Amino acid sequence: MNVLSPEDSNMTHRQEIIQLLNMAITQEYKFSQITIVKGHVSSNPIKLLSVNAEEGTFSMDSERVIPEKKSEDSMMFRARCGGLSIAFKSRMADLASAESLYNRPYRYKIELPYSISRIQLRNSVRVDLKSLSDEVSALLCLSKGGHIHGNVIDISTSGAKIRVKGNLAKEFNDYRALEACRINLPNNFVLQTGTQLIGMKFDQESGTSTLGCQFINMQSADEDMLEQLVNDVLKQTQAPELAIAS
Repeated sequence: MNVLSPEDSNMTHRQEIIQLLNMAITQEYKFSQITIVKGHVSSNPIKLLSVNAEEGTFSMDSERVIPEKKSEDSMMFRARCGGLSIAFKSRMADLASAESLYNRPYRYKIELPYSISRIQLRNSVRVDLKSLSDEVSALLCLSKGGHIHGNVIDISTSGAKIRVKGNLAKEFNDYRALEACRINLPNNFVLQTGTQLIGMKFDQESGTSTLGCQFINMQSADEDMLEQLVNDVLKQTQAPELAIAS
């Protein structure tokens, strides 16, 4: 995952696509199959069930019957969870047809996509913390045990970018590498929450890695406090700009 940027990106590496779809299943992303007919867009809710790397397919349940398509025709899929949205096109697997299950949704096999577009949603306001007088420290807890220290670059109610020393491609080669984080924010606010790795970029010049982290299973009280802190930092950074403008 060392080639994956925590910014918006287009993923084409097969192993990263498999990891992302597995993460989407684990986190129960809300998936839809999108159909456009004569300019009219309709959305069919679906649920991803499993990924078969050897077969090059993933299985899904659909509440509706998906009409048979030509082998070269692609279907569009979209999904969202927290501050992350993904979209891709793929085709029905050649040997697969809908399995009509008694009293259950229709089940399909879909070919793994060749690429996935990944977008950080901006409705969660993100603030830059590098301008603060004191660095905001973070402690990242690894799934296999142990921890790593870093500094928060920016943060929102849905996630954060955290900079750590060294190239951590070997340690962070899977989205499940992180389990939780502890961030010492201003005003004596300590945020402890579950964390999922959604990207990493190594900067050779500075010798540091920037980790894209998505918060999961955050307590409502912590989310409210984090939102208040984001708003406070935003006001502080905007005040000097307004003074200069006046």
